[in-house]
Order: sequence, then structure tokens, then C-alpha cells
Amino acid sequence: MKVVLVILLLASSYYTFTYALSLWKDDRNKLGGVGAALLALLSFFGPVMMMFFYKY
Repeated sequence: MKVVLVILLLASSYYTFTYALSLWKDDRNKLGGVGAALLALLSFFGPVMMMFFYKY
């Protein structure tokens, strides 16, 4: 079950990360690109760390 959730989180974060790359390259909005990339990384690694390393 955890693997399915990680795949769904990865898909969501991938979309956000490609948007960050688009902001960085196409729109030349470096601050927006960095912010969106940071959001993508945090929205993936935060829940994954909680799922695998949180002790009940």
C-alpha cells in the first residue's frame, strides 16, 4: 500500500517539478522556478519520510 501512495505522490510532484522547469527556462522566472521546485520536493519527501520513518 505504501508503494502505491509513493507512486501517486511522485506523479503529483513530477507535474509540479516540470512546471518549475518551464518557469525557469521558458518564462525566465528563476524565483518562481526555484519556489515551485522546492514545493515539489517538499510535497514529495515530507509525506514519504512520515510514511516510512514515523514510529507509532
